[in-house]
Parts: sequence; structure tokens; C-alpha cells
Amino acid sequence: MITSDLDDELARSVGEFAASAGLPAGCLVTPAGTWRPAPSAEPGSYATAGVFEIARLAGREPASIAAALAISLRQVPWIRAAEQTGDGYLTVIVTAQAMARSAARMAAAGLACASSATLRGTTATVRPWPDLASAPTWQAAWDEQVTAMTGRLAQAAGATPTITSEWERAVPRPAAAGRPASPVKAAVAYLGAGAVRYRLARTLPGAVGQLEQLAMARTRQADPYYSVQHAHADAASTLRWAAELGLAHAGPQDPLGDLLAEPDERELLWMLSFLPVRVAAAARRARPDELPRYLEEVAQAWSACRQASPALPFGGQRAAGPELVAARLLLADAVRAVLAAGLALTGVTATDRM
Repeated sequence: MITSDLDDELARSVGEFAASAGLPAGCLVTPAGTWRPAPSAEPGSYATAGVFEIARLAGREPASIAAALAISLRQVPWIRAAEQTGDGYLTVIVTAQAMARSAARMAAAGLACASSATLRGTTATVRPWPDLASAPTWQAAWDEQVTAMTGRLAQAAGATPTITSEWERAVPRPAAAGRPASPVKAAVAYLGAGAVRYRLARTLPGAVGQLEQLAMARTRQADPYYSVQHAHADAASTLRWAAELGLAHAGPQDPLGDLLAEPDERELLWMLSFLPVRVAAAARRARPDELPRYLEEVAQAWSACRQASPALPFGGQRAAGPELVAARLLLADAVRAVLAAGLALTGVTATDRM
């Protein structure tokens, strides 16, 4: 994916710079998975603070190292611009075609599109998803969900798992006479296990008390779980309808960057590229709630994109040309893959129909 490609190019540039500047081998540290949206917020822009760690080890000024690395990165054909910003941040802007090809690779990867090598060399305890209905309290349910999810996020980010057997489950809690009825069990019965698990996944540390209202009546549209599942089902439906019409999406060698040129399309392409980074960051900080909130951003961006730039001419919308339709179908496939992969890492199966 494009953020992994940026990691590779940055590692190459660091190696070349260290050799030319006579820096010790201990300076060859390229913090992977540190790319973030650049402050300019231009689609296709990525920034990293990883240079600061290299500068600390080398005893050099971060700004000078970032400037040197930028010169090297500007030679990469799919990097449109690279420069040192601030006190030592490194900012790059990739071509539209690079973003589009990254989306094509994510669509082809399916659930593996969330994977990276960011945490390679570390270990992670990967436990089975907890039985929520047996949790006596919301705090217990949240603790177990966070533990299970953090391990799986780390595994997706390249950590070596230490427990993977699905049968290695915790000993069931014995029923205790006089114990109050579990509010989690009631919520699961009312909303379904998927909705409850997703809400646990997105709950911030220290905010577990807000879950007490979860089983109360609400409109489905107000539920963030519904918005993400609806977006996945919508993207999957777009692909299914296209197949029924005999339409196929574009391939990675097509001029996707030129075709997907609308602002909402570029914004969505850019947002999709950050999935592996967001997964690794959530694992590294033990903050799994960051992933569901990213999925909600993707769902919102997809909704805006399909309204402004539809692949199929439903609802009286004007039909696009065949090449543009094929490109937009590929974008729908990438959205489907990203949302399905993200939901799987929360312990929920994505639905194709709603």
C-alpha cells in the first residue's frame, strides 16, 4: 500500500544519506508507520516526524536531515513533491495515479489491506473475541474487548502472535445466586452482538459509563455501527448491481488518477490509504477506539462521494462514460475492502445487504 511504499522509499533515502554523511549504523532508524496527513490537508500529502529520531541518534539538526531526505525523495517518479517543513518534519505529495493504484491494490488484497510490517519484531497476545453476553458489567466487557482487539490490531501490523487458538477461551464465569442481570447481555439481546461489540470497540478509555444507555431505544441512523455497515453494504451493492449489468471495474494499470479527478474522489482515495497506518497506531498506543472512528470517517466520505460522483446512474443521475464507471467501481471495491477489514478487526463481520 502507498504508506508502506513511502516507508520503503524513506528507508532507502535514510540509508543513502547516512552513507554519504558518514553517520554511524545506529542512525539507520526509519520509524515505520509514522505517516500522517500533512498540515496542508491536500489529498495525497503525507508528513512524518520520524526524522526527529534519526536526528537525535545522529546528533544533527532535524531540519537539515529532512531537507536532504526530501532531495532524494523528489527523484521517485510517483512522488510529486517533497520538502522539509517546520522544525524537521518531512512532507511529501504523491501523484494522483499513485493514490489510485494504492486503492486498486487494497481492493485486490481484501481483508489483508489493513496489514503492514510496522510492528515487525514485536509480539502480541491474540485472544479469542470475548463472549459479551457473559460479561457481568460494561467495564468487564470493555476490558475484554480492548484486550482482544489490541492484540489483533498488533498482529495485523506485523507483530508475531503468541496466542491464536480459538479454543483457548477464558473459563466461563459461573452463575452466581443473587447476581444482578447483566446489562451487557440485555444490550446484546436488544441490539445484536455485532452492534454491542462495535460500540465497545469505539468507546474511549474512561467513558465506559456512557454504555449504560446502549440498550435504550434509538434510531438506527444515529448509530455509528449502522452508518459503517450501511456504507459497506452500499459499496457491495454497487458492485453487485454493476456485475448484473455486465460492468467490470478498472485495473491498476488504467489511468485511474486522471479518471478519479473529482475532489470527493481524491479525498476518499487519500483517506483509504491510511488504513494500515491507523491500525498500527491504534495497536501501538493500545487505543483500539481510533479504528472505528476512522471507519466512520470513511463511511461519511463514501456517502458524499457516491452522491456527487456516482458509478451507476440511479435516481435520475446522469450516466458517466464507461472508463469513468469502471474507475468508480474500483473505488467502490476499495471502500468495501477497507470497511470489511476494519470491521473484522473490531470482531464484526461486514454485511453485504441491509
